[in-house]
Amino acid sequence: MKPRVKVALTTLLVLSLAFALRAEPVSQLKATDYVNDFAHVLDQNTMAQLDNICQQIDQKAQAQIAVVSIKSLDGSDIVGYTVDLYQKWGIGTKGKDRGVLILLAVQDRRYWITVGYGLEPILPDGKVGGFGREAVPLLKQNDYNGAVSLLTMRVAEVIAQDAGIQLTGSRPRAPAALFIAART
Repeated sequence: MKPRVKVALTTLLVLSLAFALRAEPVSQLKATDYVNDFAHVLDQNTMAQLDNICQQIDQKAQAQIAVVSIKSLDGSDIVGYTVDLYQKWGIGTKGKDRGVLILLAVQDRRYWITVGYGLEPILPDGKVGGFGREAVPLLKQNDYNGAVSLLTMRVAEVIAQDAGIQLTGSRPRAPAALFIAART
């Protein structure tokens, strides 16, 4: 193979890999439902069950939960990325700001939960951080279905309890209790 062809193919390969690992730009992410698995790590059953729970929270408690998985942040700050996506999608009713965005960046092994001002009294940083710490063992095992289910169910249960509503239907599996020794 000629040296120029080798260089061209190598350059093309490097650019292709760089493009594949780039963060999904917030401006290009389009919500299709309550659960948006852009990283393709959740099974269809888990997605359907979480969508059902999120829909009940929206309809019965007038709050919205959005669940998003992406492949990578590509060096972006996860907090800023999550806040930008929350604002772009307009999660939570305008004026009431009763929304929650749960983001999982799979390749970066990072997660973040952004809570709208209207839900901060019942979902303060410490409580939400506890949910995240509870999910860490599942994330370390690459059990994305379990981790996302746990995070979503913990948030949904707090909102449902505050609103005095019952969640119905099948629920994704979420471990009852995990003891955590370390954080990722």
